[in-house]
Amino acid sequence: MNDHEYFLNTSLSYQLKAARRELADFRSGAVYQKMRDDYEDIIRSQKREMEKLRRERDGLSFTRKEITRQWTEVMDDLVREHEKEVKKLKKTIAELMDIIASLTNRNTELDGQRKELLHKFYETASHLEDARDLIVKLKAQASHNYENSSLPSSKCIERKKITNNREKTGKKPGAQPGHEHHPRKKLTPTRTVGIAPDEKYQDTSRYTPTGKNITKQVIGVAVHAVVTQYSTPEFYDRKTGHRVHSAFPDGVTDDVNYDESLKTFAFLLNNRCNVSKELKFLEKTRELISEMTGGELCLSVGMINGLCHEFSGKSREEQDRLFKALLDAPVMNADGTTVRVNGKNSQVFVCCNKDAAMYFARESKGHEGVKGTPVESYGGILVHDHDKTYYSYGSDHQECMVHILRYLKGSMENEPDRTWNREMHGLIQEMIHAVKCCKDGVLTQEERDAYSERYDKIVEKGAEEYEETPPGEYYTAGYNLYLRMAEYKHNHLLFLENPFVAADNNLAERHARIIKGKTNQSVSLRSFDHLTDYCDCLSMMESIRKGGRGLYEEIKAIFQRPKPKPPLFLYLKFPYP
Repeated sequence: MNDHEYFLNTSLSYQLKAARRELADFRSGAVYQKMRDDYEDIIRSQKREMEKLRRERDGLSFTRKEITRQWTEVMDDLVREHEKEVKKLKKTIAELMDIIASLTNRNTELDGQRKELLHKFYETASHLEDARDLIVKLKAQASHNYENSSLPSSKCIERKKITNNREKTGKKPGAQPGHEHHPRKKLTPTRTVGIAPDEKYQDTSRYTPTGKNITKQVIGVAVHAVVTQYSTPEFYDRKTGHRVHSAFPDGVTDDVNYDESLKTFAFLLNNRCNVSKELKFLEKTRELISEMTGGELCLSVGMINGLCHEFSGKSREEQDRLFKALLDAPVMNADGTTVRVNGKNSQVFVCCNKDAAMYFARESKGHEGVKGTPVESYGGILVHDHDKTYYSYGSDHQECMVHILRYLKGSMENEPDRTWNREMHGLIQEMIHAVKCCKDGVLTQEERDAYSERYDKIVEKGAEEYEETPPGEYYTAGYNLYLRMAEYKHNHLLFLENPFVAADNNLAERHARIIKGKTNQSVSLRSFDHLTDYCDCLSMMESIRKGGRGLYEEIKAIFQRPKPKPPLFLYLKFPYP
């Protein structure tokens, strides 16, 4: 047996001995008695503890009841105070409800008044805005003149005096010292009058002849009748029984005929010198010629009035050449004006360039008026005043920038809160000045691009301003001008690219002003046919003047021609093909 087994057996034997002793104690009952005594001691201790706790509980129960009673009394007091406060608050709420109801009724009444006043305010504001727009319109009409519109200066009653911007030099008017003398031209004398020397010059001791004669001329004009009489013997034809004679020269048909010099004088007097075509003024023309010739010539009113028709027929060849010259030109100016004919409005179209000008009488505007003019079949560039009819003809178009400047000035005066119009006005003036100052009138590509970019920016600014503040009902000219410049940009800036295109239409306007001035001041037209003849004559006179030829001699040469023969179709009953 080893040590481990020995110790294990020893331990088990001790445990067995202890278990036997304990079993013997249980069998004897001593353990049970001790356990009972211990249990009774524990029960008695628990009872004492429970009694103690019972006494404490009873004491605490009395205190809780007292506290509950006191708390109940306090709560009753609080409830009574609360009821009083609630009653007071209910009374206050009732009073407030009455006030609210009263205020609600008052608010409803005031809201109705507010709506009524607001409606009146909006109505008044609308009337005020209309009144402001109307004031702008009336101011625009009152300030409508030749500086801010296409109205001619002759229509402005109180137009301001054109100032002289030249600086004063302090010099006396007339020829200046050191300048070449330009004497009057002496003519070949028709009569010479000698002046005898004074008696004091007979003193040879003092005065010696120099051999030089001092001459001075007095030039005047004498008008007298130059009469050429043709005479030929008359014969009796025994075979036919008629009286016959030799033929007279062409143009000598009546007993008394007037030659081209007299016709030219009367023609220019009536068609160029602003002498009216009314009957009483035609009689004054006749009286003037009669008085100038000492009563020898007394022309008939019908003959004077018919000179325009005669000249129109005899100058048809030159008019056809002018028509062709205008068609062949690369650039042509076009304009129109209204003329009163026998109390009704008619139209006169002007087509011109630097070398030729033609006038065309028409009964209406538009495409019907363009028919028969060079514009109808023109293939070049047209310069005009934004008449949309012209946009159907020609290859390209240039707007008159002078009109644009006037319209911009009108917008600046009537829309002072806008800025785009001032900037555009300055830009156009700058562009026109740049073209005039540059060599050959041609800008570089960089300059043209810069001007085009500035033009676009100003148009965009106009769009923003009109979007933020729309135009009024009564004045829309500025807004319409903005739309026009935005849509027709190319036609406003064409003069920057083409040196042959002018920036304005002043050439055609000056020609239109001629007939406008005559019709307004001196000419009274009684038939449309006479207006047509007068336009033909005016076309010839202006073109002769542009060519630098003598107007009197050219017209005199035309009057020398025989009367043109009527076309063959007039003798036939068939219409002209």
